[in-house]
Amino acid sequence: MLHIPSGIIQDMIAHARELAPHECCGILSGKQETVVECYRITNILATMSKQELSRFDGAKLSDLQRLSPEERADIAFQMDAREMAMAQRDIRTKGHDLLGFYHSHTFSPARPSQTDITIAMEFESYRTKLNLPEPLHLIVSLEQAAHPVIKAYRIQEAQPTEISIQPTG
Repeated sequence: MLHIPSGIIQDMIAHARELAPHECCGILSGKQETVVECYRITNILATMSKQELSRFDGAKLSDLQRLSPEERADIAFQMDAREMAMAQRDIRTKGHDLLGFYHSHTFSPARPSQTDITIAMEFESYRTKLNLPEPLHLIVSLEQAAHPVIKAYRIQEAQPTEISIQPTG
């Protein structure tokens, strides 16, 4: 079970709403299974070249290549590497762990897409080399705008398993 302060849950929802229809993304840190901080990270997908898009799976890549750069950020995300590095440095300085990544699904349910799973597996391939803990993957769904849904998943061997979220405070 992942424990997240209500204020951080509200911040993730606010982040998703502020950037809609684009997907938002960020990092959660804390200790053991308790989140203590949320880092908003810029979604740079709209600024990526067509060649840089090749990391996405076949169907998603085809969709992304047909869209304008602005429209791409509506259906996918790519975290800014510099901001990620700064967040990870801050997490280490504070003695916290990287607990998870979050992003929004503006028009779809809070469950991992095939692209989300592919990205999680890419991260997994170098996570152990960097001596990072296994992160959870959280999705903020605005599919029903008045009633956002947040779900957390552990993604291992390309299989997502939902993890319970317990709001705190």
